[in-house]
Amino acid sequence: MNRKFLLIVVAGAIAVIVAIVGMYINMFGGIRSDQAVWGTFGDYFGGILNPVFALLAFLGVLWSLDLQMRQIRQLELDKKADEILQVVKDIDARLTELLQTLVGADSGHDVLVIHMVAEANRLCKQEGGSHTKFLAAVDIYMDFLKASKSSDSLIGMAVREMADQVTTMCEFLKRYPQQQGGGYAPIIEYYTDKTSRLIPMLVDAESLSGSTQAFFKAEIRSS
Repeated sequence: MNRKFLLIVVAGAIAVIVAIVGMYINMFGGIRSDQAVWGTFGDYFGGILNPVFALLAFLGVLWSLDLQMRQIRQLELDKKADEILQVVKDIDARLTELLQTLVGADSGHDVLVIHMVAEANRLCKQEGGSHTKFLAAVDIYMDFLKASKSSDSLIGMAVREMADQVTTMCEFLKRYPQQQGGGYAPIIEYYTDKTSRLIPMLVDAESLSGSTQAFFKAEIRSS
């Protein structure tokens, strides 16, 4: 229990007791040594304080039950958040593997899907979000997009799986409990930002649904 709250409760109880004693003295003219007077004082004192403290005790029980229920709900939310975070990490690990898929070679160096993601983001920034007219000038990226739309190519299978993984990631991120002030925990914002870098390439490959695109774009704007 909070120490400040405990001090307030004790101070309040003392104030009530002093107030009742003061009321008795004001009404009956003080407390004398007569045993009968002390008996009357005890009846007066207990008759007023007992219901007051009984009510306070009842309110304390209700407060304790409410606190326990909130703690249970928070534990459930924490458990849900941990489970979702584990799924997000697994999806992220799989996306990292898919980004290493070989696309081709350029000047004797391997070109991977991760390079195509970087190229898509570069072109997207260059055109301010719409880079269609730039694509024709980037031969290796155009070849990659053609291959990504082929149903029987390794690149196509990798890109489609990436789109499926990103869509699944989106669904789980939506279910992640938000903080009291709104927004997500920093680690979820990290994975959201990391995954959002794949969006321009997947959009060019026509592999991503509009709702998934909208989710990541909205999260990027709000971050």
